[in-house]
Amino acid sequence: MATCLSFLRVPDIEKTLNWYLNLGFKCMGTHAEPGCGLDWALLDWDGARFMLYPDQREHVETTKDAGLYITVDSIDSLIEPVKNQAEIIEINPETDYGMKEIVFKDLNGFQVTFGCDV
Repeated sequence: MATCLSFLRVPDIEKTLNWYLNLGFKCMGTHAEPGCGLDWALLDWDGARFMLYPDQREHVETTKDAGLYITVDSIDSLIEPVKNQAEIIEINPETDYGMKEIVFKDLNGFQVTFGCDV
């Protein structure tokens, strides 16, 4: 079975890692160069995984070219924690393709979607 492992380039890996951990993700691994801090992290949500890499640009653009779509059994228990911590883009009770979704921006402006079958 093939899976997609996405990555996000972020300005502060440690801050971003902690943000996702507070949302309920698990950290599966990190890497740090001596004297440089974290330069990689692998996060997991019930088998859906993605990586964090450092953004080496001088300025973070407001439009992001990466995002995440994470399929889960239910989004009902995720709605309140996400509302309390993130900017909600939309909560869609039923899409044209049969999914219930919550779409939000993380602390760096990346779009993250949790979706489940209706």
